Amino acid sequence: MTSQDRSDLWVGDWPLLRGPWFGAGGPGSEPIELCAEVFTDANRVSGITFNPEGSEAFFSLNTPDGMSADLMWTRMVDGVWVRPEQAAFNSDQIDNDIVMSPDGQRLVWRSWRALPGNSEPEKNVCLWAADRCGEGWGDPLPVECGGERQAAVYPGITTDGTLYFSARTAVVDGEPTYAILRAHRQGLQYEEPEIVIPDLTSAADLCVAPDGSFLVATIFRQPRFKGAADLRVSLQRSDGTWTPLRELGSGVRTERTEFCPTISADGSKLLFCRIDREDRSVPASTWWIGTAFISDLYDGV
Repeated sequence: MTSQDRSDLWVGDWPLLRGPWFGAGGPGSEPIELCAEVFTDANRVSGITFNPEGSEAFFSLNTPDGMSADLMWTRMVDGVWVRPEQAAFNSDQIDNDIVMSPDGQRLVWRSWRALPGNSEPEKNVCLWAADRCGEGWGDPLPVECGGERQAAVYPGITTDGTLYFSARTAVVDGEPTYAILRAHRQGLQYEEPEIVIPDLTSAADLCVAPDGSFLVATIFRQPRFKGAADLRVSLQRSDGTWTPLRELGSGVRTERTEFCPTISADGSKLLFCRIDREDRSVPASTWWIGTAFISDLYDGV
């Protein structure tokens, strides 16, 4: 187990929250803000991921300028959520965009920490993973796909362990091109990745349904991460190909930016963040919505 500074990063009081999903019950057919009294300007939270029972959660705690982030952990004890603390595998570099596998046994996130054998932090972000070990988590290890360390962002995991992520795949006429890829699990690591959705103008925050039937990604309205961004969905066809990304609708899209989607282990709850990219003084808020409406998009697929 790694040994990191255990100083208290959470600012101010932690409210009394009882029951799974921070005591919020469950989402409906329209987006509902999750725990507005918890995620405030003092504690800028994004990318919440829960265990299957909704009794344990990890998330990113971000600085106001967005230049640093730490991984935080909280869980229910005797039915009450305890004050968040740094995850045991958090580093002294930026760590964020964490996701838990649907079986609750593996965490994957992105980090700029030094790779094994190096003393300097990485210039390019890599994916890291940790597996559950008893009541805690084992040592983190850099993710490898096809024997190569994976420089990528925004992971998602299906029930069979397949890893989805976003990565830069080419530079054409000086402009980077990104894609969503996936890699099937092989032991502790992964096979050679394959492109699922090519030719994106920016890296995409994403999550994937546990059964792999759909994925949700953040797509910027302008190239090179400019302007606002929306959540869009792609559906996997019966032949294994994927539909073009389309807007989610159902009240999810606003004039603000929707980003950092995550999904519950049973696929029924979609969580995401909202922020005004033009006014960073206002922190991101966390929202959730039931995923039943996504089945309506399957007509003709």
